[in-house]
Amino acid sequence: MKSGKAPYIPRDQLDKTLAAQARYRFADRDRAILMLSHFMGLRAKELAALRIGDVFDPLTGQVKEVVRLLAAMSKGERFREVFLVNADARAAVLTYLRTRSLRHMDTPLFQSQRGGHFSANSMQRLVAICYARANVRGSSHSGRRSFATRLIEHGADIYAVKELLDHSSIVTTQAYFSSSPERLKKFAALA
Repeated sequence: MKSGKAPYIPRDQLDKTLAAQARYRFADRDRAILMLSHFMGLRAKELAALRIGDVFDPLTGQVKEVVRLLAAMSKGERFREVFLVNADARAAVLTYLRTRSLRHMDTPLFQSQRGGHFSANSMQRLVAICYARANVRGSSHSGRRSFATRLIEHGADIYAVKELLDHSSIVTTQAYFSSSPERLKKFAALA
């Protein structure tokens, strides 16, 4: 029976997916996309809308820790801030940025094969292709769901997760996280 939820991707499956990109032409870009999806909880629309200047500070030469998403970039057209603090995600973005010209901060962060920007739909297709390359069942929303699940597993309260995902309802947030067998086993041990 299909639940309609995007599949949860555990870390070992994410690592397998990241490794599978290595033999493809845009490996650095695709790994950076997957990392931002998984460690910032970004939607495909938000990934597609990012500009270099949103994540990179040319004065310091560093990736920004706080990324401001303009209202037009987000679902529901609400301004929000997300955090690029995961060391692996930051490293993936820096590696990718080394392949790009950093002269124009308003250039799309992620460019298509033709050098243009991605639409939300083309970003969804690309992420699905990345998972398929690794024989991992996943979708563009899998990174977002996995982000929420990992936060809950590490003790984040559901209200913090709601804010990080920019949900208007806590009910929506509850539907996002998955109880892994390991997590359920830990709770059973508490009884």
